[in-house]
Amino acid sequence: MNRVSLRKASEADRTQLLAGLRILVVEDIGMVASALKTMLEELGCTVVGIAPRVAEAEKLARHEQIDGVLLDLNLGGAYSFGVTDILHERSIPFIIMSGYDVEQLCPKLADQPRMPKPFDRVPLEEMMLKVFCGQEGRQGDADSAREAHNSPLKTRGELENAVCLGMTRFEEEYMSRGPQEVQAHLLGDLLIVRMKCMMSVAERHLVETMPPEKGRDLVKVVRMQMMEGARKQIASMIQIITGVTVRSMHHDISTRTGEKVVIFSLSAEPTCRETNRRNR
Repeated sequence: MNRVSLRKASEADRTQLLAGLRILVVEDIGMVASALKTMLEELGCTVVGIAPRVAEAEKLARHEQIDGVLLDLNLGGAYSFGVTDILHERSIPFIIMSGYDVEQLCPKLADQPRMPKPFDRVPLEEMMLKVFCGQEGRQGDADSAREAHNSPLKTRGELENAVCLGMTRFEEEYMSRGPQEVQAHLLGDLLIVRMKCMMSVAERHLVETMPPEKGRDLVKVVRMQMMEGARKQIASMIQIITGVTVRSMHHDISTRTGEKVVIFSLSAEPTCRETNRRNR
C-alpha cells in the first residue's frame, strides 16, 4: 500500500494506516490503559489485551498475534524486560512508554522508540505510524502534528464524557472510592471536573469527632498528597483524551459537602468536532 507523508496526511489517512493493527497495551495504571484503549479503537486498531502485570504481558506477547505494543517498563514495581526479550524474539515492534532513564536501566533498549510520560496523543500517533507502519514521522514538529491532526475525533460532549469516565476510574482504583455523580466542563483551555459524595465514612467520622480545623485539615492534607502522588498518571490520561498538554492541576475537597473539584489548566484549547445544532 502506498504511504502518504505524515505532514500531508488527513485524519482519514492516519486512521487508514493504523486501522486493523492488533495492538497490545502493557500498562498497570487502569485509567491510562483505558484511555489508550479508547484512543486505539478510535483509530481503528484492535486491542488484543491490556496487561497490568509482567506475567500476563509475557503470556500475551508470546502467544497472541500482535502488530505492535505500547509498553510501560514498570508494572506494579516489576520491570517488563522479559516482555521486551519476547518481542525482540518475535520481531514485534514496540514503543516504550515511560519516564525512566532507559539507558541506565537496560542499555540494550537505549535505541528503542519511546514516549516519555506524560505524553500528547498526536506525537504518540506519529510514533505509532513510524514504528508500527514504517511511516516516517516528524517528531517534535508541533506545527506539523497539529496540521496532521486537523480532524478531531470527539465532540465537546464526548470529550467531557471521556474525562468523567477516566476520573471515575481513577477515583475507584487509586482512591478506593468513586463519585456518586461526576461532571466535566471544558471552558476554553480550562477543564473543570466536579465529583459529588467523595468522602468515606471514616473521613466523615474524623471531621465530626475532631476539632473542626484539625479534622478538616487532616483530611485535606492526606487527600492532597494522594492526588499529587498520582499527578503524572492523571496528566497522561487527560492528555490522551484531550490531545493537549496539562499545564497545571488544582484540586480541593469540601469536608462539609463531600464535593471534590479538580481544575486542569491546559496548554491550549482542545479542538472538538462540531455537532449539528437545530435552529430554534
